[in-house]
Amino acid sequence: MKHRPAPRRPLVSAAALLAATALTSACGSGAKDAADAPVPEGWKSVSAPTVTLAYPPAWSEQPAGERAEENDVFVYLKAGGRYTGAISVQSDFQKVSTVTEAAGVATAGLMQTTTVKEGTETVDLHGTEAKRVDFTYKSSGEYGTAPEGTVVNGLVLTGLDSKKKIFAVRIEAGEGSLSAGDTRKIIDSITVK
Repeated sequence: MKHRPAPRRPLVSAAALLAATALTSACGSGAKDAADAPVPEGWKSVSAPTVTLAYPPAWSEQPAGERAEENDVFVYLKAGGRYTGAISVQSDFQKVSTVTEAAGVATAGLMQTTTVKEGTETVDLHGTEAKRVDFTYKSSGEYGTAPEGTVVNGLVLTGLDSKKKIFAVRIEAGEGSLSAGDTRKIIDSITVK
């Protein structure tokens, strides 16, 4: 039997998109050069249909046959046999026209299971502009996740790739599992295709 963390619902829902789009703000600046972002020394990298990114050396990539169907990539950190951190990438799961609509989809999906911080932040990634949506929740401890009650903080970076397909990079970790510096390195390593 394959073991995987609790499946997440794909970030889709037309009605939720319309509701959440109203909560997000549109603003923009130029994106970073589309050249591949640097991979920090000693880190590993992974590629999905819409993005590439790097992750810390203590983390592991879950094989395609073991991860949830909606995830193009699932990278995780385990401590004491429990998942304490995760990075997932989803691609082309909803039709949207703008980065603001992509943020609305992400916000709507997160509102089902987390507490979403108000507003979004524009982030320049290598290859495009994205929106950042921050969230938090308390782990249930189920499915091998962090112990019950552990505060998990996370963010979703979402936007459109060069083919106008939506992408969502979700980074989350229990308190003490991922430093702010390493979170910044992950974000800085993302190249949008």
